[in-house]
Amino acid sequence: MGISLAMNCPQCGGAVSFNEGDRIDFCNYCGTSLWLSGIEKRYVTTMFRCRADRTRATSSAMDWFGHGFKARDLKKVAEVREVYPIYLPFWRVRGRVAGWVCGYREETRTRRDSRGNVQTYTEKIPMEVMVLRDMEWSEIACDPGDLLIHHAPSLAGEAIMHNDGDIPTFEATTSVDDAAQKGKGSIQSSAVSSANVPHVTFQKVNYVQKYVGMVYYPIWVVRYRYKGRGYFLTVDGITGQALSGRAPGDPLYQALALAGGASAGGIIAGLGAMFAIRMDSWEIAVAAIAIGIGLLYGAYRFFRFGSERVQEEK
Repeated sequence: MGISLAMNCPQCGGAVSFNEGDRIDFCNYCGTSLWLSGIEKRYVTTMFRCRADRTRATSSAMDWFGHGFKARDLKKVAEVREVYPIYLPFWRVRGRVAGWVCGYREETRTRRDSRGNVQTYTEKIPMEVMVLRDMEWSEIACDPGDLLIHHAPSLAGEAIMHNDGDIPTFEATTSVDDAAQKGKGSIQSSAVSSANVPHVTFQKVNYVQKYVGMVYYPIWVVRYRYKGRGYFLTVDGITGQALSGRAPGDPLYQALALAGGASAGGIIAGLGAMFAIRMDSWEIAVAAIAIGIGLLYGAYRFFRFGSERVQEEK
């Protein structure tokens, strides 16, 4: 839902209106070009109503404690110390992209030669995809500290007047010009990706900015302690869903991951080497050894950093 500003044309007196985010327009009666000035911020600010209450935030935290590779007794032992709401500012950029993305995809095909032997080859299939759509981008406009939130959880909510109420509100620390430029680049990149062209050889995507604004989004912060150490969790103030947080890991999961990863990695690498010797194919050995090393490395990372589980906002 947009916000419009009604006024009269200084040339002919006809009624004109500026849509949300617009700075320039034309009078429908005399055609005069109009420039909206006197707005210091140069963008519209919107605040979403906080729909989830303290009880909902606490309940979401308790559910979050019981899922994932967190400490098995976290839900029972954790002591919730603080539950409070805040408003975080997010830049919101909306634009229209139009253009073409060209390239090709690869398909594996087979054929028989003159001797009847089957040969496998890769064929390049040309692709030409037109992109025409409206897209949105968001990013946090301040330093969130350790909250692990980078983008607005949603760009839909019940808009209310922006005011300084009882809920603490973080102020923006980044500029609207930087946000507009970054949003443009991200939207253009997403538009190219949406064409689903695996190998891009040419792209020409034009961008028209339609809106730049700031959204103040409600977030619940839940701070708790587990065996003498402090952790936190953030909850969406509109949907009541857990967003991000830190939690203690479990030593049992760490040990099982290391033992299982080492065993699986060694077995796969050994089987690959055995088949390579029998079939005289070193490609199989290299692939199997690479998979085994990957499993071992993943198990080591889980063991090394599994003492604390970190969930970032997606």
